[in-house]
Amino acid sequence: MRLNSALEGLVAYKSAPPLDEIAAHYGLDRLVKLASNECAHGPFPEVVDAMSRELMGLNRYPDGGCDRLRAELSGRLAVPPEQLVFGNGSCELLMLLGQALLSRGEGMVYATPSFVMYHTIGVLRQARISAVPLQDHTHDLEAMAAAINADTRMVIVCNPNNPTGTLVPGDAIRAFLRAVPADVVVVLDEAYVEFVTSPTYQDPVPWLREHENLMVLRTFSKIYGLAGLRVGYGIANRALIEALDKVRQPFNVTTLAQVAATESLRHADRLRTRRDETARERLRVEAALRRLGIGFIPSHANFLLLDVEGLPVPAKEVPQALLERGVMTRSGYAMGCPGRLRVTIGTEGENDLFLEQLAAIAAKGATR
Repeated sequence: MRLNSALEGLVAYKSAPPLDEIAAHYGLDRLVKLASNECAHGPFPEVVDAMSRELMGLNRYPDGGCDRLRAELSGRLAVPPEQLVFGNGSCELLMLLGQALLSRGEGMVYATPSFVMYHTIGVLRQARISAVPLQDHTHDLEAMAAAINADTRMVIVCNPNNPTGTLVPGDAIRAFLRAVPADVVVVLDEAYVEFVTSPTYQDPVPWLREHENLMVLRTFSKIYGLAGLRVGYGIANRALIEALDKVRQPFNVTTLAQVAATESLRHADRLRTRRDETARERLRVEAALRRLGIGFIPSHANFLLLDVEGLPVPAKEVPQALLERGVMTRSGYAMGCPGRLRVTIGTEGENDLFLEQLAAIAAKGATR
């Protein structure tokens, strides 16, 4: 069997076993998942009702053009319908961008550490990768601009950045766009943007009028609580949308995902409430971490990246120690952040359990 040689540079993603199996393995009465930056709450009630009305029609393929979702989003973003593209999560759109823009030896630029999918895309397309280190945990846009050369086809800015949670202010993004050559596509990956409350953020969608090389990616997986349905969207000028449509598989967004996303957009008040609750919990967790003497990077998203060096448990073992105490988190070693741990902001009760168990580890070590 002859496989694509690029696969030799990749490792398959391994998801965790079901939570009930993990809980049974460790004899836990309760296990909370704070590892994947998921929303602490499920879909809005109206969204559940809307999906239930569609169940008997699942013998038919989805609307291949996402027409209702397209119309709803077009009106809310004030962009023409043809400037939208939809995917099986924004991850699929990132993969499509790789297919549409990158050939062997052509360049892509992104920050490191950042979303691991960027590296996967570059390796799979056998691209020339320029991974630019963060500066003070934030994108170094000046260095990223300097990394662009004649072979560069795509630059990705994750804002807020995963896994650090840091935000590049709107003015800096605009200056960066002016510095990037017009034939290089700039992808603003805004998977966590609905959690942002900072006044320094600026909506980049209006900038599409000035920058034909700009694409904005967003998702319904995070604040809308639809991670299990996998639906995301991109906003760009028509030529780029048409390029993605050429490589996009038919019917790539399921019927229930389209219905759920469309209905979710109609409840801006619920989204604001969810955003404010997340921000309050994030600040409360940050304050508790300060009291414990545990460092972290201030975040604009629904997660925090902690410094767990210096605890009685070696930093690499802290996620396992927490798991055995009923809290699933994400090791920084898997994300290019040695000595760190990423934790999702959950419900008040979930966050309390995390803080309680982290405090116990900090005070006594891993003994249960």
